Amino acid sequence: MQITRVITERLSGENMLTDSQFATYHTEGFVVVPDVIPPADLALVRDDVETLFALDHPGRMLETDGTTVRGVHGCHQVSSLFDRLTRLPRLLGAAEQVLESKVYVYQSKVNAKLALRGDVWPWHQDYIFWEREDGMRTPRAMNIALFLDDATDFNGPLLFLPGSHLLGTVRTERRSAGDDWAANLKADLNYQLSPRQLASVAADLGIRAATGTAGSLLLFDPRLIHGSGTNMSPQDRRLLLITYNSVDNAPVPVPNPRPEFLVSTDSTALTAWEAGLGA
Repeated sequence: MQITRVITERLSGENMLTDSQFATYHTEGFVVVPDVIPPADLALVRDDVETLFALDHPGRMLETDGTTVRGVHGCHQVSSLFDRLTRLPRLLGAAEQVLESKVYVYQSKVNAKLALRGDVWPWHQDYIFWEREDGMRTPRAMNIALFLDDATDFNGPLLFLPGSHLLGTVRTERRSAGDDWAANLKADLNYQLSPRQLASVAADLGIRAATGTAGSLLLFDPRLIHGSGTNMSPQDRRLLLITYNSVDNAPVPVPNPRPEFLVSTDSTALTAWEAGLGA
């Protein structure tokens, strides 16, 4: 633990996670850090997200009704505020602390999960997509999610099988042929666990909901098995996600690569943004 602290101080100058949070992340595969982004900054991010939701571009995906926004991808590439957010010392420091290296943004997105309309995300692991579709060599990456709204038991929170990241990659068969990358951004994912696989792992590890107040951060391992149900509540559950990858773990070239807004090819190490989100 002390080694990680020394590395983090050299990289970013700030330790985001306490020893307890750091240990929880590695044993459970996820940890919620409460009240990280202050209300004024959170309001700026929410306004920016609404602008992105209204922007017609290839990274915006709709629910099956054809009108409700399901998610927006590649946000840091089109929004200067989002770019600054990815480089805030508290987020960047957490990524460097966990991955013990300099990092870059591999993916960024907002999952909308809007009130009464947000659809399911099947049970899956993120890393299998990155490994098979993008050529990522190792799971030396991590997700940091910002709760834009309170995430409760009732508005479609992320559900985890705690500790499932320690199982490694659970092998699942590709559900469709071809290069339809958009299918993996909808409710029918290519690499999802079968009911039998889910039942077996859940029997051993249980299921836990990741809940927290708006402005809190959720950190989780890309091998952690997770999913979410429909949002049957009258409250939105918007979740902003940044995937950080080690600069030493950039994917190898693959045939028919996915779009830039899903797999950033710029692996330049991030530098901290010290001036504040609204600067």
